[in-house]
Amino acid sequence: MRSERWSSRTADLTLPERVAWVLGDDEARPLSTLTEPAGLLVAAAMVELLLDASLLDAGAAYRRGPVEPTDPLLAWVADGLLGHGGAKSDLQHAVTGQRGAQMIRRTMDRLVERGLAAREPRRVFGYVAMPVFGSALRVHEVDALHHDRAAVRAALDGEEDPDEAVAMLIVLLHFGRRVRSLSPVDVTGSTRRARAVADGRHVSLGVAQDIRRLVSPTVGAVLAALTATTVISSER
Repeated sequence: MRSERWSSRTADLTLPERVAWVLGDDEARPLSTLTEPAGLLVAAAMVELLLDASLLDAGAAYRRGPVEPTDPLLAWVADGLLGHGGAKSDLQHAVTGQRGAQMIRRTMDRLVERGLAAREPRRVFGYVAMPVFGSALRVHEVDALHHDRAAVRAALDGEEDPDEAVAMLIVLLHFGRRVRSLSPVDVTGSTRRARAVADGRHVSLGVAQDIRRLVSPTVGAVLAALTATTVISSER
């Protein structure tokens, strides 16, 4: 999602890429490809698809919208979701198992393809291992990362109200319990403000309506599906 507040270097990032990107370390220390839960990335992709009318909320299920997604990562998420019927009661397949692992890998691959990060070999017992799934990423565009994280912090700290793109990201950070990862000045106050944004406050009327009608319910449903799957698995 585009915003004048983002660095020009990262202007074209999709929302799932943006989530993974802003949660990068301020010191550009390696990012693990396993850092971000698949559910948060899938939720981000679904939010963007819904806002672009590439995906429609049809009550008990999601349906294909009139606008075809042009981004390959978003198209992959849409095809996977709709290929299973799009039922809201069957979201687990999109965020767990092989599909969830692929979502993480594909998102991180996009950051590498854009030149924003690079894979680093890992040392295992003193030997350099090939960068495979689970390998580390090191941020290349450190100034862009600092710029984008500062833009989100400004909204979290109450220095300015978020625009649409920043607001959608904050909703995801709220539901994913990742506000602290942005290193806000006042963690408690920023957590409270993120909750308010997820309720449709501190934003324009149109953005507030989208958040209440589509975004917060969708993100909550996806992450709840992940939590339910985790609980079921732990009880077996």
